[in-house]
Amino acid sequence: MTGDHSTGADPGAQAPSLDNLRGEIDRLDDQILSLMGMRASYAAELRRAKATGGGPAPIRPAREVALMRRLLTHAPRGVERELIVEVWRALIGASVRAQADLEVLVAGATEPVRQFDLARRHFGAGARIQRMDDARAALSRLLDGAASVAVLPWPGVTGPGGWWPILAESRYHRLAIIGALPINPAAPGEEPEAAVVALDPALEPAGGDMTFAVAFDPHHRCVRALADAHLPGRELSRARQLVLIRLEGYLTPDDPRMPAAVRAGLDGLRIIGCYARI
Repeated sequence: MTGDHSTGADPGAQAPSLDNLRGEIDRLDDQILSLMGMRASYAAELRRAKATGGGPAPIRPAREVALMRRLLTHAPRGVERELIVEVWRALIGASVRAQADLEVLVAGATEPVRQFDLARRHFGAGARIQRMDDARAALSRLLDGAASVAVLPWPGVTGPGGWWPILAESRYHRLAIIGALPINPAAPGEEPEAAVVALDPALEPAGGDMTFAVAFDPHHRCVRALADAHLPGRELSRARQLVLIRLEGYLTPDDPRMPAAVRAGLDGLRIIGCYARI
């Protein structure tokens, strides 16, 4: 008696020809193109809905991060993580542009080519990107409504090029950090290269968030004040009496630990944004 070791494949069947394989790929390309058209039509409907009844801002970093995480979690075996991020960042950028005009400013970089590339890869090839030398001028354009977002060097740089203290000035309180680039770090714990800043953003938690805050700390009490207020985080940079703090988690101004940190010595403690990465 012999066992049945059949694999279910027809031993007489021939492998598909190159022409057949190429035909199947062409068929899939047609399906992908059709789905892209459907996605674009829904984005256009969103723009019409917001024009009549309002709605959330087209750039929603937390939603975008959640989408990317879900796609990567359910990605088929053999599909590169980088390919998924690249394709869907392009789709998201196109959707944002379909809902509202999008102009991106790139400013203040010591490596402007690299920063421009980060902005292009994040917001899509169709985004209008303008390079500026001065970070303050770029932030002022955001305040005036002349641009949508600014991509600036990662905060934490001290001395020339350190732009983050501008966000502590009352005139710029409507601006906030909403993202970190690249959104898909090459290695866990890798420090971002650039920050995305927007006017009156819709900040939401995505999970694994980090929150930025600034405070006046003339007596260098930051570490002790954070510990006393049970705020996990650390000092990231300092500009004279002003300190930049990165806090773990998604914090809002009404968090009860915020006034506790102020009482512990962080005068004028104020949140200036948050970010999450894939």
